[in-house]
Amino acid sequence: MASMVVLVLSGGLSLVCSWLWVWRWALFRPTSPDLKSGVILVCGHRLIDNRPSNDYALRLTRAAGLLETQPHGRLILLGGGEPSEASAGREWLLANSNINAAMIELEENSTDSLENLRHARDLIRTGEHVLLLSSRYHLGRLRLFSRQLGLNADLVAAEPEFRPSWRNFGLMAMESVFVCWFVAGRLWAQMARREHLLEKIC
Repeated sequence: MASMVVLVLSGGLSLVCSWLWVWRWALFRPTSPDLKSGVILVCGHRLIDNRPSNDYALRLTRAAGLLETQPHGRLILLGGGEPSEASAGREWLLANSNINAAMIELEENSTDSLENLRHARDLIRTGEHVLLLSSRYHLGRLRLFSRQLGLNADLVAAEPEFRPSWRNFGLMAMESVFVCWFVAGRLWAQMARREHLLEKIC
């Protein structure tokens, strides 16, 4: 409801800004990520026949490549469900990479990206360097959530570059709606002083 009010009052500008935000992070070209003996958080994705989707497999492949060059790093797979996205990711890594099972931790109690990061925050050690890894279309929302939760995380894209496709355009449009909804809801909660709602996103 709040996002619709903001959308109407802004004449659609709020959604345009959200769309530009998502594009900004989908197209960004970071330098080679430095794990610094820290932790990689890999966002889950819906499973297909209880196995990782193509998007999730790309994320896992990227994480495995980083860990192979930084053997002292930690890997935390995020995502709940039954079976959990995190556990399916672990099985995929053990079957398709040289990653040791002891390097993999699971966060299986979440159903969305915000909950993923809230729960993962409890698993991160004080001062530990964090890499937050996901698909390019998803990075804009993750940047917003990580800042909201006070995570000092560097974003890492699963794909080496953004590849235009109708599917990616559609996914980014959906991400724009999520971003607009979250920002508008947060603004309304702050203005209305809804402390119980603010506690859910902090």
